[in-house]
Amino acid sequence: MERTTIKDIAKECGVSLSTVSLVLNNNPRISEKTRGRVLASVKRHSYQPNIHARGLASQTSQALSVVVPHLNHVFADIYFGEIVSGIYDRATEKGYKVVLDVANHKFVESHEYLNLLKSRRADGMLFIASSIDDRYLLEFENSSYTFLLVNHFYPGSSLNYLGVDYKDSARQAADHLVGLGHRAIGIIAGTNTHTGLDFRDAFIARCKHLGLQAQDLPWADGGREWSQEGGYEAAQQLFARHEGITAIMAGNDRLAIGAMSFVNKRGLRVPQDVSVMGVDDIPQASFTAPALTTIRHELYQMGEVACERMLALFRNEISSCHEVLPVKLVVRDSTGPARKA
Repeated sequence: MERTTIKDIAKECGVSLSTVSLVLNNNPRISEKTRGRVLASVKRHSYQPNIHARGLASQTSQALSVVVPHLNHVFADIYFGEIVSGIYDRATEKGYKVVLDVANHKFVESHEYLNLLKSRRADGMLFIASSIDDRYLLEFENSSYTFLLVNHFYPGSSLNYLGVDYKDSARQAADHLVGLGHRAIGIIAGTNTHTGLDFRDAFIARCKHLGLQAQDLPWADGGREWSQEGGYEAAQQLFARHEGITAIMAGNDRLAIGAMSFVNKRGLRVPQDVSVMGVDDIPQASFTAPALTTIRHELYQMGEVACERMLALFRNEISSCHEVLPVKLVVRDSTGPARKA
């Protein structure tokens, strides 16, 4: 039996080839009546579209470029894994493939970030958690290509972005720790992202508003990897300078887990001697000993929403995206009342 073609579907439904292609690509311009007729024919004939032909007919590659930073073992990282999973699942649901890249030296120097879109190998690019040094991405500000920063932004830039509300995360975290009576709080944060700097500065500002002084809020750089090792080393630096610390606020859960490890090695108890708090609520956070208090960032959901916004931008359903998602305090066992002097 001959394979059903897109021409057969178009002829049976009395529509053009481009109309069938638009229906298969979920284009909103097609009426529900026509969409239903075409999809019914597709189902009846068990039609399997030629992806390449679909792309040519609809001027779309049916693929999205997803780029992650050049970090050690980045694909094993749960933070990036959750976001990429959300993007992938929603893209697949919408009939899109995902092209995954790492922003290493070759990727940047060869301008692959532009070539992917120029050559129409991807309809748009989602760049996850770029750093403050990735200023080459500002080339997308005045370009016609569809581009979205995921969980990062550039102050003063018009680049499209979607992330979580780091300032509200900082406010909720500060309220929690100061509410427990902590008056000497060490801060661990990476300084290579604007979101990290935003969190650190907003946390300090909120603590000052609640009555703490600048000298009560020492901080240490957790490194560009935002890793457990970075958290351990930063906690070591904090205690070397400020032995009276009763709490540590880490910019993500991995830094917090590293800090907890140092506190334990120092012979102190969490939270009886030192409370430790993180950000993100990665799956590991609820299985630490004690379980980690954190600010929940719905990373998988962020990936899903980022994919939706990317497709809306590509289809001109929205003209821009500058959006932050809500966050939630999750209180577990790693924070408690400040110890008495």
